[in-house]
Amino acid sequence: MTRFAVAGLAVLLAGCATSTRRSMPPAAGDWLSTLTNAKTAATQGHFDDADHALYDFAQRYPGSPESREATYWRALFKLDPANRSGSPRAATERLDEYLADTAATLHRTEAATLRRIAAALDSLTQRPVAAAAPSDPARMAEAQQAAQRQDDLEKENQRLKDQLDKTNAELDRIKKRLKERTP
Repeated sequence: MTRFAVAGLAVLLAGCATSTRRSMPPAAGDWLSTLTNAKTAATQGHFDDADHALYDFAQRYPGSPESREATYWRALFKLDPANRSGSPRAATERLDEYLADTAATLHRTEAATLRRIAAALDSLTQRPVAAAAPSDPARMAEAQQAAQRQDDLEKENQRLKDQLDKTNAELDRIKKRLKERTP
């Protein structure tokens, strides 16, 4: 009798697992492979590819919990010192976006800690410019203006990258729709 009960329980659990897989939202099904591919790309030093994959995912599934997590991982990869297109400032912007979301997030505590680290790193990178000539007010003002111009250029560059990513994602969607329409 015990064997039959165990066998019945196994069949019941297998049925539950199968039905759970079938009812899994599309975002959750795509998330694991997207995150795995992004982590692999980042490990291989292809940070732009990782960022693009995560950005595309967030565009495909806006508002999903996985989309919010994509923002977290984009920030994390921007903070990596090996990422030449990343910076503490870019990471801070992504972390601010992640933390501004009031929905429950998986990595809220970690994101808050990383946000403070990124802000500290960013302030350290700005400090040597200001400390270059503390006794010469004219040179100090010039250095601050140069730093501000650099900040403005970085922000504009990031804005243009984001706009390009959105445009590329839209083009991909259009291509996909056109492919579906052609017999």
